[in-house]
Amino acid sequence: MADPTPSSSHLKRYRPYLRPAEVERLSAKQRGKLSVAREERARQQACALIDAVGVRCGFPRRTIATAQTLYMRFHLFFPYADFNYVEVALTTLYVASKLHDTLKKPRDIILASYSLRFPHLVRRGGHVDVTAVDPNMLEHERRRVLSIERLVLETMCFAFRVAVPFPLVVKLGRKLGLDKDATQAAWRVAVDCHRTPAPLSYPPHVVALGSVYAAVLLAQVNTRPHDDAPDDADAARVIKVLGSEGGWEAQYSASVDNVDEVAHDLLDLYITIVSTPANDPSLQLFSPSPVSPREPGSRAGASSSRSARPSPGPVSAATTAFRLHPGWNAQSLTELKIHLRDRRPGAAVGWDEGEDGDEMDPVDGMGRNDGTMRFVWDDEA
Repeated sequence: MADPTPSSSHLKRYRPYLRPAEVERLSAKQRGKLSVAREERARQQACALIDAVGVRCGFPRRTIATAQTLYMRFHLFFPYADFNYVEVALTTLYVASKLHDTLKKPRDIILASYSLRFPHLVRRGGHVDVTAVDPNMLEHERRRVLSIERLVLETMCFAFRVAVPFPLVVKLGRKLGLDKDATQAAWRVAVDCHRTPAPLSYPPHVVALGSVYAAVLLAQVNTRPHDDAPDDADAARVIKVLGSEGGWEAQYSASVDNVDEVAHDLLDLYITIVSTPANDPSLQLFSPSPVSPREPGSRAGASSSRSARPSPGPVSAATTAFRLHPGWNAQSLTELKIHLRDRRPGAAVGWDEGEDGDEMDPVDGMGRNDGTMRFVWDDEA
């Protein structure tokens, strides 16, 4: 009788941040036949779903932002084609609720998503009619969320330490002398930043600095802000400081290259948003009003077929927290990106390619039960 195949053993070291080039390499491996543009649309659709469901669950922004980052990290290790984006999005929201101690049961999160996915189940008051939900389908989705939860935890090596940039944005706004409106705009840009890969590569304080920098760059339509300073003296000063090397880099433990790359990721997001038609089906998450059903005065039987159709007020993946000035469009945003690149030609992304010499293998042992996976992480990670 042949000996059974011995089980394999894998060792995985937790790295909280990955080099931008490595993020791109892993993304290319997992996107399969998807084009880069289609992958970006899928990512924005999932992030919008996480945002909308998180708001309906009453989660704070830190929970929603963490869930969006977990979703993008998940698909650095697991292919898009193997998972339903809704199930992964709901799972990352569930895991994030645990990480930030804002707990919700999987069943409650799934039901909150039904108001977006199945508008005909919404009744008066904006709540889903639980009696109309198929219990078998609900239980199946609950089990799927719990099964994917382990995979999400594996991608973060069960390291439950998370941080978000939002409190730092407020502190930086005060430190840099920005007024309340400018600081609030920077906070909204930081919210949008979690729909980009930047939090996968940079710690919260760098994301916060990049968000402040991008917010002042976008405050008014000016494609060459370093050459033609804005009218706002505070904004002009922040652009000059964060856009150039100086003592602030040691003070904030960041580099101008890192801050620049975060700003570029944000500009890429806004270019995608403004260049995508608002009625693009791939970016729509249809939802009835959160306070009233679509047909408040109609009989259930008579309106079932009509209420099953999407309501006229969709929640769109093209809706960002930061409202761009109406003068910005894809061309002007691209010109701003070119201006930033021209100012720092050949600038590195702030990573030493020789550091962290261990190349990550995104598949060995992950998501499998035929071997042993050991997760280790450094005390300072």
